[in-house]
Amino acid sequence: MSFASSLTKIVAEKREEQKAREKLAAKWKAHEEKLLESLIDTFKKKCMREAELERCDASISFASLVREIPEFPTHVIVDSQHLVENWGDGAASWWYYAHRGVTQEFISGSPVSFAELLESMMPKFLESAQELGFQSCKREPGTWKVVASWKPPDGR
Repeated sequence: MSFASSLTKIVAEKREEQKAREKLAAKWKAHEEKLLESLIDTFKKKCMREAELERCDASISFASLVREIPEFPTHVIVDSQHLVENWGDGAASWWYYAHRGVTQEFISGSPVSFAELLESMMPKFLESAQELGFQSCKREPGTWKVVASWKPPDGR
């Protein structure tokens, strides 16, 4: 095999590796969509509880919401760092390729910050929550709190 042929082979192999990684990234995106649906359902229930208490707003911690979703990845504290401990029905490599790209190989066992996982999902969660028709729905700067408000009934 010529040198140029071996280079062509290398390029082909790298493309195949990236295609395989793209498939893993797609798995995370599908998994993440299910997690987000569960998070939105839980968020809606919490907002309904606030409305039943005759309130027209809710301040809900995204970090506490994820703890209520059994299939959501869990975390552990190691040397004062919150790291993903268990990916549930997902995998660290799926998340890695979906959020950091497919060009670099994920090293099995590499730690992932739980905050980075949450941060990667927060914008998608907020986008879905805003589609629920709230008067306002946003993240409190510098926190995990999501604050939603809705119109009070007429006559108040």
